[in-house]
Amino acid sequence: MSPQRDRAWTAAAVALAVVYFGVLWGTAGDVGYTRDEGYYFKAAEEYARWWGVLFSSRFFEAFSDAEIMKHFGYNTEHPPLVKLSLGATYHLLHGALGVASPAQGFRAAGFLWGAVSVFSTYLLGRRLAGPEVGLFAAGALALLPRYFFDAHLACFDVAITAMWTLSLWSFHRAWTSPPGALWRRSLVAGVIFGLALATKLNALFLPFVFVALWWVDPRDALAPRRVRSPGGGPDFLLPPLPIPLLTCAVVGPLVFIATWPYLWHDTFKRIGKYLSFHLRHEHYPISYFHELLVEPPFPIHFPFVMTGITVPAPLVVLGLVGLSWAVWGAARRRLDDALVLLATALPVALIALPSSPIFGGVKHWYNAMPTAFIAAGVVLISGVRGRPRSVQVAAAALVLAPGLFGIAASHPNGIGYYNAAVGGYRGGAELGMQRGFWGGLAFPAFEALEGVPRPGRVFFNRANYDSYRMYRREALIPDHLGYANEARGVDAGLAFEQPEHGETEADIWSNLGRRPVSGTYQDGVTLTQIYIRGASDRAPELNERAPDGGNPTSPSAR
Repeated sequence: MSPQRDRAWTAAAVALAVVYFGVLWGTAGDVGYTRDEGYYFKAAEEYARWWGVLFSSRFFEAFSDAEIMKHFGYNTEHPPLVKLSLGATYHLLHGALGVASPAQGFRAAGFLWGAVSVFSTYLLGRRLAGPEVGLFAAGALALLPRYFFDAHLACFDVAITAMWTLSLWSFHRAWTSPPGALWRRSLVAGVIFGLALATKLNALFLPFVFVALWWVDPRDALAPRRVRSPGGGPDFLLPPLPIPLLTCAVVGPLVFIATWPYLWHDTFKRIGKYLSFHLRHEHYPISYFHELLVEPPFPIHFPFVMTGITVPAPLVVLGLVGLSWAVWGAARRRLDDALVLLATALPVALIALPSSPIFGGVKHWYNAMPTAFIAAGVVLISGVRGRPRSVQVAAAALVLAPGLFGIAASHPNGIGYYNAAVGGYRGGAELGMQRGFWGGLAFPAFEALEGVPRPGRVFFNRANYDSYRMYRREALIPDHLGYANEARGVDAGLAFEQPEHGETEADIWSNLGRRPVSGTYQDGVTLTQIYIRGASDRAPELNERAPDGGNPTSPSAR
């Protein structure tokens, strides 16, 4: 391919990433704050204050453990890079430029990570299978409805998808490098891997992919050789460690530690504490085929089924065919096929382990999606290669259209999206699947809180106190509403239509009445409902309707 054409494809990928950032920016105001975001808003502010100490007359104090723990001692169960980026965009866009509200300032880092993930998918796809495949895979990721929802958030899952994919790209680039660029590209791969480690725990599993690729495509002999020792006896000569693996093994951990001041003192003890938290992670309930899963062992098929019913069906079919091709290629030790297969299978297989926490749903294996969509793109592009450009574009558009329509129909409630193969939201509810996570779905119904008497206390349920504080800062709930930790004695309460909240909903009913005054509904499916003292005791007006046109208290809306 000519350099001019290659630049044109890359320019198209950059344009897609920029448009994706812009769309996320423009639609974020409709998306409520999830439970985790509240913690990360707080952590980002606290981390950012450390820079104020560093660039002051107290420069040397910034490196003391007391000062570091003062600013980085909160939320040590996750690495710092995402939270540092949240603080940076908050201070730049909200504080310095004044072009964003506080929440939008934090979330802008999430939009940026979303854009980076789209572009890194293009880079990896271009390297493995050509720019057409890369651009298709980038578009498929951007138009994945649940991913689109999460890309609005000040959270980690989209960011690690970006860094996982960028690490795969940089490692492959170093592995296949000509000798003259080997050290330079390997150092870049090591730095990017270190930044991935500083993003989220998922990156710890990248070395399994890297080492497996060494076995598939050894740059040096893998087997140890028996040789004669200087003393004349038998000895074994181990194979040399390839330079890309060496730099990832050495530079990666150094970058990880350097970017996380929390690790600068008691380094190994604190790394152990970080890892042990995730080895003993709490299990939260999740509804799966009418069964409430609370404790392991969890069903092995969970991530496979959830992928099949939350990814648009054409991508599922093409992805399965493409991965089958990758199995065939990997068995013949083709490096590119092995990378696609391993990088897709490993994140899903980790969640399939019966002991792995599954409470986050599909977000925990988002990092498998870029290579899955590259596999899908290989099948699609192979099928239309040689045909007129208009036919190729039309074929790609037909495959991507369900994702676009799914986003349009589900926003801002895309966290509960199910594909057409199971009947959308209604089909997911009838199957007994989880309708939402972590409280963000309550936001569309907040307008009803204007009717709470003054002063009022509200049970916000899964929306935590830090998210409540942000709603107050953004003037999205009335100033007179206080935060309550339980449903007893409150003036209003939020109920989530999830089995594990049945007892909580009973508390709300006993305090506030059984008739909701408002709620969040999608395709006739109840996601959340709001109850207000007095108002929830009255019979509904005959013309009261849910947003989809149905009675909000009718069985069909439940």
